Amino acid sequence: MAGGYGEDTMQYVCAACTHVFHEFRLACPECGGWRTISAGALACAPGVNAPVPLPGISVAHVVRVAAGEESVDRVLGGGFVPGSSLLLAGPPGAGKSTLLLQLLDSMRLPALYVSGEESVQQLKLRADRLMINAPYISLLFETHVENILEQLKSNPAGVLVLDSIQTVQTGTSAAIPGSPTQMRRCTYLLRREAQDRNVVLIIVGQVNKQNRAAGPKLIEHALDVLLYLEADEQDPQRRILSTSKNRFGSTVPCCFMTMGERGFVFHRKGVA
Repeated sequence: MAGGYGEDTMQYVCAACTHVFHEFRLACPECGGWRTISAGALACAPGVNAPVPLPGISVAHVVRVAAGEESVDRVLGGGFVPGSSLLLAGPPGAGKSTLLLQLLDSMRLPALYVSGEESVQQLKLRADRLMINAPYISLLFETHVENILEQLKSNPAGVLVLDSIQTVQTGTSAAIPGSPTQMRRCTYLLRREAQDRNVVLIIVGQVNKQNRAAGPKLIEHALDVLLYLEADEQDPQRRILSTSKNRFGSTVPCCFMTMGERGFVFHRKGVA
């Protein structure tokens, strides 16, 4: 249509997460919302979202948060980036909770560890075994994302751990916890809050013993770093931490650890 707006000037916006698309969809692939997308004309007002030349863009220097373990920092590309979101996936018994408690203890930042699987008493027993009793680590048993976000607002933290994404739910969906819709929506809400508050978000994703990660696979695209913790096939006590996606560094380095009576022993040169 001459002088007017064609179909390519239409935009479709998700009412749940405000993501914009250029074609209609029944479900939002970003947050999992069903029938939340509506159409509208693309705004063409001068000065709105105007392009900026590269020399005119200033970027503040990002100060990474050290994990406290040299080999883990190497996997992350130099440490955790404030406001970033990470997925830590691995089979049951790999030691994900143990690793996270040790890292939180080493980072020495106000941290909120939210569990939807183990009670705070069970986590405290694990921390006692690791000889961790840090006052800057708070434990919370909660499965509703809205309650988690309220706790984060009233108890500011530098690190938020969610263990695990399969156990939480949001009131914006009637789907059951662990469903694709719930996992996508919960991930979106947590990630947005972490970005707004400059918090390091670490989400735990469970996979089965056949290394199938159907749940974590659904949210991989929305996160900055994908970490995987697995046992060495030749040594049951040995663990390998690797990354398959890292927006802030390389995916080449690996971290090698051995599980002991008091948690992981890190091999800083990659060999036992």
